Amino acid sequence: MNDFQQKVIDTIAKYAPVWIVGGAVRDKLLGMDSRDIDLVTYMKPEYIDYILRENGFKPQQIGMRFKTFSLFEDGNRIDIVSTDDLGRDASQRDFTMNAIYMNPYTEELYDPWNGSKDLVERRLKTCGNALNRFREDPVRILRMVKFAVKLNMDIETETWDEAKDEVALLAGVSKERVTAEIAQILVLEEAEKAVRMLEEIGYWDVFVPELARLKGIVQNQYHSLDVWEHTLAVFRNTPRELFIRLAGLFHDVGKWEVASRECYLAGKLVLENQKYRIEDYQIIGTRGKRELEYKLKPLVGKNIKILGARLDQFPDIVQFKRVLIDEKGNRGITPVENGKRHFLNHEKASARILEDILKRYTFTMFFDGGGQKRERSLLKLVENHMQATLVFMPEFRGEQSRKSFRDRAAELVWNICWDGRDFELQNIHDFVVLWKADYEAGKVHNEDQNKIFERILKELITIALWQKENLPNIEWKPCLEFASGQGLSGQSLGRFIDFVRSKLMLEMVTELSPVFLRKAYAEFNKRL
Repeated sequence: MNDFQQKVIDTIAKYAPVWIVGGAVRDKLLGMDSRDIDLVTYMKPEYIDYILRENGFKPQQIGMRFKTFSLFEDGNRIDIVSTDDLGRDASQRDFTMNAIYMNPYTEELYDPWNGSKDLVERRLKTCGNALNRFREDPVRILRMVKFAVKLNMDIETETWDEAKDEVALLAGVSKERVTAEIAQILVLEEAEKAVRMLEEIGYWDVFVPELARLKGIVQNQYHSLDVWEHTLAVFRNTPRELFIRLAGLFHDVGKWEVASRECYLAGKLVLENQKYRIEDYQIIGTRGKRELEYKLKPLVGKNIKILGARLDQFPDIVQFKRVLIDEKGNRGITPVENGKRHFLNHEKASARILEDILKRYTFTMFFDGGGQKRERSLLKLVENHMQATLVFMPEFRGEQSRKSFRDRAAELVWNICWDGRDFELQNIHDFVVLWKADYEAGKVHNEDQNKIFERILKELITIALWQKENLPNIEWKPCLEFASGQGLSGQSLGRFIDFVRSKLMLEMVTELSPVFLRKAYAEFNKRL
């Protein structure tokens, strides 16, 4: 008991009996420390408020329904509830282990629901009728999961069954309260167990069906697990930090939408309402609209054959891969024998879906260092989580690349860390942590591949530190003088400066020599 807690207890005890209840008593019986305590007293609510203020405290009334007064000091919290009957108060509490009352002076226990016995036997059960307890406050369903995993307890059958039946009641709970519980669940030491438990009671099916539908989606030859099990393996590999746990849980959530299998599609290519079609199938690009404009527009009106990937969930859509020579003049769609399994652009789909999911919660309240900004970083991380695998594929395959290893690494780091205004070093840390979790959750890698992986990680971090350190040291005067000589001003000047900044960081130099500027200007004009 710290001085703050003792002072509050002594103040109330001068006027009415007071007991400690809930987590503080539970934790004490388990030999654990607790910074927050709950108090119960026979004092009327209005009198509690008056007495506390008269003694220099500043109570806040948190819950209108249960008339809870809360006090805060140096990271400690005390909640005080009024009752005229301890038995009735106990019957309204969530679980038997949280309905144990302790006299703060004698440590004598009042335990009407035998919570001490349940605690010893590691049994989690509601106080009385489980249905009533969950209907009184559905968030108790999430607390059930949290306690069961955190304290390694078995959930009593009736409690479990009612939680499964009533999980949809959480729709009526404020998203702030739901998020608070989910945030605590996701950073548990055995959070994977909790995620699976939420799946078993149907929480994901009801509230995040985009995640639940990943079960059973078969992956390609690079994975031995389906998408759901792979997701949990990545999640398992992440550290106990909410931001990165969310990234691990949702990094592949878009795979359901883009899952496909290679196919051949032949017939007359038409362009209707800005959509390319062959037979009854719409053709979409994997690299954006420009790809189709370049490769397919000249062929409109002709009979062609393409290699594509037919979407599992949208079988009338085929992703374009390349045009083939069609010697037989066949028409229609046929699967490729032993054709590749694809999840093309799944990272972009995942980021888009995650953005929608995040609107159902208030995770920004729990992110360190600027909630909204961290949420944008989370979406960017998910959208780019495949970049290192793609960029460094030649190294893992023992092949040559047109660009040097360092140039590719510098470009990747810059794209990950630069947000258009600031260089966020945290981004490369998050990227590396998620990539490592994903890498280790895939197929078994040989020793050479693991050495390559570690080399890449070190190079990314080294380059990120260099870019962070040297970016502020750029002397822009030569660039501005050069740009003025070229007649650049306004937006064109701004775009040129952005281009030069990027080029400096990619080439890892800081000197704006005349040769560098002339070369940069030529490339700038070419891109325009």
